[in-house]
Amino acid sequence: MVNNYSDIVILNHHATAPDTGGGGRHFKIANYLSNQDFNFTILASSYDRSKKKYFFDKELVTKKFNDNLKFVRFKTKPAYNNILSRFLNYHDYKRKAARYSDFKGEPDVIIASSVHPLAWVAGYKLSRKYGAKFIVEVRDLWPLSLYEDFSSIIRKFVFYYFERFEKKYYRKADAIITTAPYAYEYMKEKYDIDEEKVFHIPHSINIDKFDKYKTTKENCLSEKVDRILDDNFCVTYTGSLTKSEGLSTLVKAGKYLSGIDRLKIVIVGGGDEKERLKNIIESKKLNNVIMIDKQPKEFIPPILNKSEILFCGLIDRKVFKYGISKNKFYEYMAAQKPIIFASNVRDSLIDKAESGITIEPHKPEKLADTIKYLYNNIDTKAQNYASNGRDYVEKYHTISNIAKKLIKVIECT
Repeated sequence: MVNNYSDIVILNHHATAPDTGGGGRHFKIANYLSNQDFNFTILASSYDRSKKKYFFDKELVTKKFNDNLKFVRFKTKPAYNNILSRFLNYHDYKRKAARYSDFKGEPDVIIASSVHPLAWVAGYKLSRKYGAKFIVEVRDLWPLSLYEDFSSIIRKFVFYYFERFEKKYYRKADAIITTAPYAYEYMKEKYDIDEEKVFHIPHSINIDKFDKYKTTKENCLSEKVDRILDDNFCVTYTGSLTKSEGLSTLVKAGKYLSGIDRLKIVIVGGGDEKERLKNIIESKKLNNVIMIDKQPKEFIPPILNKSEILFCGLIDRKVFKYGISKNKFYEYMAAQKPIIFASNVRDSLIDKAESGITIEPHKPEKLADTIKYLYNNIDTKAQNYASNGRDYVEKYHTISNIAKKLIKVIECT
C-alpha cells in the first residue's frame, strides 16, 4: 500500500477506543493503517452518551495507542439528556476540534464524520488551515435520519437548519464517503452532487478478534447465561434495546411459538425499550422469551456462537430507501448462523449475501413462521445461510478490505 498521505485526522464526536471499552469503525481502520506507517489522530468527545457521564474529568485527554495513532478526547459541554443540551454539546465539540493543533505533522487529510454535521464545520476549518484534503463522511443522512423523531413543526426548523450544512459541505468536500450504499442518489437528487465524488465504504469487523473471543470468552459467561444458551434452541438478539430495532415484534412472535420444544427467544442488551419489552412479556405471559442484561462486548461472540438463529430488525424510516450499513450484520455473519432480518431497508445485505431471510417489519406472526421454517430446516437450508454469511464477511468486510477502500479514496481525490 503506497503511502503518499502520512498524516490523517479523523473527526468523530462519538469515536470509541479500547481504553474505554470500545473500538469502533475509525479506531479499527486507524489502528490497522497506523501499523503501515500512516499517522492518525482521532478527535472525539469524552462524553459517554449511553451512560450519560464523562470518561474523564480533564478538559483534554490524549492516549497514544502506538507511535502512529493518537486518540484525543475533549470534555464537551454540557452533559446532555435532552435535544437542546445535546446540540450545545455538539457545538462545543465543533469549537474545540477546530482549534486543536497538536498534530504529529501537518495534516494531509481531514476526514470529518457526521455523527453530526457540525464535525464538517470543524473539519473544513482544519483543512483550510493546513491546506489538507477535506473528506466528508456521512454516517447518517442528516437531517433525513431524524425525520420520524420530531413533530412537523420542529421537523421544519431542524431540516432548515441542517440542510444548510449538507448543501455547503457536500459541495466543498474533495470526496464524500457514505456507509449507506445508495446515499449518492439522495445527494444528487437534493443537491446535484456529482456521484463520481461519492464513495461507499461500509463498516468492517476484526474477524480474527471475533473468532478469538468466540472461544476464549466462552468460559467467562455467567452460569445463568451459559445454561440458557446450552439447554435451549435460541433465537437471539444482541445489542441496544431501542425503539428503532423493532424488538416488540420479536417479543410478540413468542405468542406464536409456544409449545415448540426447547425454543426460546433470547434478547441480550440494555436500553430505553427494556421496560416496555418486559411489560409485553408479562402481559402476554410469554414463558419462551428471556431477557438478559447487557453483556461485555467480548462476551457477544460466544453468545452468538451458542445460539441457533440470530435476529435483527428495524422499524420503517424514510432514510432506509438509501440502504444501510449495520455493524450487527457483520457480527452475525461472522458467527456463521442463519439470520432473520425484519425490515423494509432497500436491498437487504442479508439477501445480498444469502445469509438468511428478510421479511417485512411489524409482523409477529410472519416472523414466527420464519423462525419455524429455520427451526425445521436447521441442518439444511439454515446451514447454507450460515456458511454464506461467513464467506461474505470474510470476502468483503474485513478491516484490511475496508482500510484499502479508504486509502484508495484518499489517493484518487
